[in-house]
Amino acid sequence: MISMEETNVSIKKIIDELLETSIFKEISKRNGKDFGQQLALWLVRYILVIASMDESLKIGLDKVLFNLHGKKYRKIVEITQKTFNNATPDGEEKQNRYIW
Repeated sequence: MISMEETNVSIKKIIDELLETSIFKEISKRNGKDFGQQLALWLVRYILVIASMDESLKIGLDKVLFNLHGKKYRKIVEITQKTFNNATPDGEEKQNRYIW
């Protein structure tokens, strides 16, 4: 397995690429450019911590997330599953608003 140090990951490049995605463009439009940049930075940090934990502990994504968030993780999954499953063809506008 290749470690993160071996890949020479550029955090700035990853954040810049993330900010160019449609979801982050929409987030920045709705919440401001600074918010979008801060969210991208925290998301990249979060991803690196989770990936590192999985790589080191070999416990899988669900277990890593449960270890980080405890019972709140289950509630987050429950809420997001309901939100994403409630999207219907009739609610096309709601789908375009993500979970807002």
